[in-house]
Amino acid sequence: MFDTLTSLALIILGVVLAFFGVKLAKLLVSLSFGLAVGYLLYAYASPSLTAAVGRPVLFAVGFIAGALIGFSTFKLAVSLLAGFLAAYSLAAFGIIVNAEEAVALLSLAFAAVLYYLAERLLALVFALAGAGMVLLGSLGLGLGTLISLVLAFVVFAAGLARKK
Repeated sequence: MFDTLTSLALIILGVVLAFFGVKLAKLLVSLSFGLAVGYLLYAYASPSLTAAVGRPVLFAVGFIAGALIGFSTFKLAVSLLAGFLAAYSLAAFGIIVNAEEAVALLSLAFAAVLYYLAERLLALVFALAGAGMVLLGSLGLGLGTLISLVLAFVVFAAGLARKK
């Protein structure tokens, strides 16, 4: 299936993902938002502000402000996005009619519920993904199906328990 190095890498990355997936996602969202805001300030600042402060300083200020905003609104952004996708999916499949108003209202309703559950659901998703990687890696090492399943379940349970 996989060579030994790939299997070991899958196991290690799976454990890291199961234990630290939510924190890594927050970090990536923060960095991405910081880069976006920093670039916007760098590229579109007024000429008088650019002359007074300098573009690298504007980028740094925008990066720091954007990273802080991205980190603090991570849960809100994830719940709003997931709420919109759920409502839009219902409208796309024809389950609800009058799509524009319904999608707007259902997006907010789903987002409110998902905001409460966001970290638990993300922890579940990352623990499951990490356990899957451990399962594939241990099967690639030839540990056997039962041992691989037990290892994957232990990683999954520990990843979920770590969140509490």
